[in-house]
Amino acid sequence: MGGCGKTTLAQYIYNLNKQDFESSSFVAEIGKHYNKHDPLNLQKKLLRDISPKKEIEISSVYEGTQKIHKVLQIKKVLIVLDDIDDQDELSALLGTNAFPTQSKIIITTRLLDIHEWFRTISWKCWVHELELLNDLESIELLSWHAFGSKIPMEGFDELATQLAKYCGGNPLALKVLGSSLLVSDENLHKRNSMIEIWRERMDSLNSQGDLDYKIQDVLRKSFDSLPLDRHKQLFLDIACFFVGQSEYMVTILRGDLYAKSGIMTLINKCLLTVSPYTSKLMMHQLLQDMGRKIVCDESTDLIKRSRIWNDDESYRLLREGDVSDSIEGLALDLIMIKEAMGEELRIYEGIANSVRWDIG
Repeated sequence: MGGCGKTTLAQYIYNLNKQDFESSSFVAEIGKHYNKHDPLNLQKKLLRDISPKKEIEISSVYEGTQKIHKVLQIKKVLIVLDDIDDQDELSALLGTNAFPTQSKIIITTRLLDIHEWFRTISWKCWVHELELLNDLESIELLSWHAFGSKIPMEGFDELATQLAKYCGGNPLALKVLGSSLLVSDENLHKRNSMIEIWRERMDSLNSQGDLDYKIQDVLRKSFDSLPLDRHKQLFLDIACFFVGQSEYMVTILRGDLYAKSGIMTLINKCLLTVSPYTSKLMMHQLLQDMGRKIVCDESTDLIKRSRIWNDDESYRLLREGDVSDSIEGLALDLIMIKEAMGEELRIYEGIANSVRWDIG
């Protein structure tokens, strides 16, 4: 997933080893720049780094690929291709045919099926899937950025544990949130004030999923790169309603082919996992909050949003009879309706027809 440290690790390996190669190149954020710039620009950047010729003239992507091949066959080169979103981006830089070379090429990507890219072109490929930090590592990273030490400052132990748990081992989130809650003054009065700020921040995260924009932007890259709009809609459905539910529930609601292929796409983009034992849909807390924030950003007016997952908000809309064509789905605990029957609760037909799913 975004923020887990792929680029950081690749940069570390690159800096540690580039002196052992004749030349080297670190091509950053390819997925971001590939759509905005002609692939020729990426090829020129790579060739300027690894080729003895600094004036690079390329008339076509094919010509650029051939020149890259030629350099890699005669020189020992270290290359990092960072943030590859699509096989076409890789093909534009390396082509589709394997060739003899002593060069080493590191690729970072959010996609899990990268094995398939290399199966057809016989490249030797070793895949390393990054793991998120464990509890002890999370506390340590958070503490370095929040307190400048390996452990939390006195009085912050419980709050630091809660914040680290919320981040779920994501290094970027731990770094950003820790830095935003920096405690640098050990003055008792100021420290007590910071404790209250930490508590308010935790309440905000737990109740609203109020992510820092730096974290939101990184996580959203995977969402924005989904190939079809229906994949995005399925992700938002799951983030708002179906985390922890059986994957078969989505199949029933969305249709067999659509749901199954959509779930596979979300898994490949590291936006979703399915428990192998229970077949339940699982999503990292940060990704779920990112998805819900996308829905909240649709409008400041609740009835103009596409999805409503808060029981109290759903109950209020149904009770007051607010009708909106924007609402595609809502969740409501039926116990609330049973308890409110004494108030002669009416579920207005207009709303019932406007939502995609029955309440339940």
